[in-house]
Order: sequence, then C-alpha cells, then structure tokens
Amino acid sequence: MNWTLLIWITVLVLMVAVIIVQRRYIVLSRRQQKELESKMISLLEEKKALDAVLHQSEYEEFRMLIRQRAELIGRMLAAGVTRDPSQSDAVLEEVDKLVSDRDEFMRQTRVLYESWQPGMMARLKECGLTEEEMEICCLYAMGLNGKSIQQYTQDGRHYQNVGLIRKKLGLGEHDKNIDGYIKSLKK
Repeated sequence: MNWTLLIWITVLVLMVAVIIVQRRYIVLSRRQQKELESKMISLLEEKKALDAVLHQSEYEEFRMLIRQRAELIGRMLAAGVTRDPSQSDAVLEEVDKLVSDRDEFMRQTRVLYESWQPGMMARLKECGLTEEEMEICCLYAMGLNGKSIQQYTQDGRHYQNVGLIRKKLGLGEHDKNIDGYIKSLKK
C-alpha cells in the first residue's frame, strides 16, 4: 500500500472525526444553551413572583398601619363625642404607646408616606436623603415644627441635620422653611 494514500486516508478520517466532534460540541452547546435559557426564564418568573410578594407585603403593612391608625382616630372621635374622661385617657395611653418607640413610629410613618405621597418620597430619594432624613421630613409633613421634632427625637444635632437635609434638597439659606417646602411636595 502506498504510504501517501495511507496518510491521506488517515488525515481524511481525522478531519471527519474533528467535524463530528465539532458538530457534537455545537449540538451540546445548543442543548446547554436551551437549558440555560429555560433556567433563565424560570428564574425570571420566580423573580416576578417574589417581587409581587414583596410589593404585596409592603402593601399589607401599609394597610395594617392605616387600619390601626384609623381605628385610633375612631376611638379619639368617640372619646370627643362622649366626653368620657376614661375613654380619653385610654386613647391617650394608646397614642403614647404608639409614639413611645420613636424608631418604629418614624419607620411606620415613612412607610405610610411612601404609599400616601409617592411623589414627595421620590423627590426626597432623588435628592439623596437617607431613610432617617426622610423620616424627619415625614414628621414635618405631618405638621410638626423643628422644635417639636427635636424634642421628640431628642436629637441635640437636629438643626445641623436639618441644615444638611436643606442642602441635599437644594434649599438655600434664604429659601422658605423646610416644613413649608416639605408640605409643598405633598400633592
């Protein structure tokens, strides 16, 4: 047999083998790619479901807080209608309990304002305010003034912190008061 012919046959067999391996690799890659695409679609669907649960839980907390505060307002009004001192005292105890945990009360108030006043809260976030700074702004939005907020939070640096908030909001030294500005964001 001719060595040249044998070499050519060997080369041809090797080339066919390489082609077969490449095609098998491509098929495996396509199969793996389809599996990855399937997994990715599954993960995206799972993410959507988790997002829905997250939004639902935020909504549920909002609804619970609204319900609690509406019931408290109802009891306040009932105490005012009846002029019953025992009812008034009980309502004031509930209010004291509600506001006694400052951090939780301020967090809950921020949660309420995020749903009530999404435009206001979006503006505060755009300006780079921290959650704590947004909570202070929510107290202003409720109608409290700086002195009342300082007393409630017992923050000796309240006015310095408000100065920082004013800067983040782009309010100059001669612009309107922060409480007026925050109230103007409520719409």
